[in-house]
Amino acid sequence: MDETPITIREYDPTWAETFEAERERLETFLESRTSRIEHVGSTAVEGLGAKPVIDVLAVVTDLPGAWGDLDNLATFYGYELSHIPGDWLFLQRTDDSGQLYNLHLIQESDDQWRDDLLFREYLRANPDVRDEYEAVKREAAESHPSDITAYNAAKDEFCRSVLSRAKSDESVTVPDE
Repeated sequence: MDETPITIREYDPTWAETFEAERERLETFLESRTSRIEHVGSTAVEGLGAKPVIDVLAVVTDLPGAWGDLDNLATFYGYELSHIPGDWLFLQRTDDSGQLYNLHLIQESDDQWRDDLLFREYLRANPDVRDEYEAVKREAAESHPSDITAYNAAKDEFCRSVLSRAKSDESVTVPDE
C-alpha cells in the first residue's frame, strides 16, 4: 500500500499546461498506437481541487502491441508499470520537479475511456456537482490520509452516481478529438 499522504490542493491552472507539455512529450512515441490522448482526472476540471497528479489517458488502438513499448516508456520517458486494472495498463512517473503523472493506456474498444471523458465533461458542465465532488474528495482524504485504496473506495458511490447522471444527460457528450 502506498503510504504517501493524500492531499487535496486548490485548483491550479498550470495543471492544464503541465498536461499539454506531457502530451507533446508522449505524442511522438505513442501516435502510431493511439487514436487520442486526453487529460482526465480531477486536474482536468477547472475549479476542482485535486491531488496534484496529472492523469493522461491514451486510447490505444493496439493494446497488445503497447506491451512491447513498456521498456521504451520506462527508458525514454520514465514511466513504470504500476498495475493492470483489467484490460488496460496503468503507468506512473515522477519528473525532476516532483510532478507525478499517471498514464492510462486503454484499448479503443473498451468503454472505460468514454466513461472517463464523460465524467470529466459532466463535472465541467455542472459546477455544483464539481463542488460536491470536491467535498467528497476532501472528506475521503481526511478519513483515509495515507490509504489510496480506501480513499478511492470512499469516492466510488458518488462517482458512479455522477457517471449515471452523465450518461442520461444528452447535453453532455464525449468530445470528438
